[in-house]
Amino acid sequence: MKFIKDTARVKLQQFTKKDVVVLWGGFNDIARNNSLAGMKHILEFVINANHTNVILMSASHTYDLIGNSCVSNEVEVFSRKLHKKLEGFEKVEMIDVISERNFYTKHGQHLNSAGKESMSKKIATTINCLLNKKVELISGKWYNVTETDCQEHQVK
Repeated sequence: MKFIKDTARVKLQQFTKKDVVVLWGGFNDIARNNSLAGMKHILEFVINANHTNVILMSASHTYDLIGNSCVSNEVEVFSRKLHKKLEGFEKVEMIDVISERNFYTKHGQHLNSAGKESMSKKIATTINCLLNKKVELISGKWYNVTETDCQEHQVK
């Protein structure tokens, strides 16, 4: 997260309230027992991006470890703490990464194509609700966002 924060610092200054930055990372910090530093860097990133919209993805679940591993438990704790710390930021939304096993690859560490498509829809819905305009998915398929979708994702 430090590398992402440091390299994005200059670029962030070019964004406005009409832009949206999506930040998806932090698992490596958690897995290396460095979640406090990862949290610090994410919060610094958000503070540096205070003039634009930010979408943060919760830490991803992983199925390559046993279900009750300390890393899996720390991922849940990290996401919960991050969500709580972000409550005071107006232009920040947090999206929970899907956790159903069928959306992950065989080895269980990364999203498969269905998982990526599902997350793309969640991100597009959140962007649409933030900016109140339609967003086309990367896959090229059109996804219609409704007011119900905005309420479901708790975006104002």
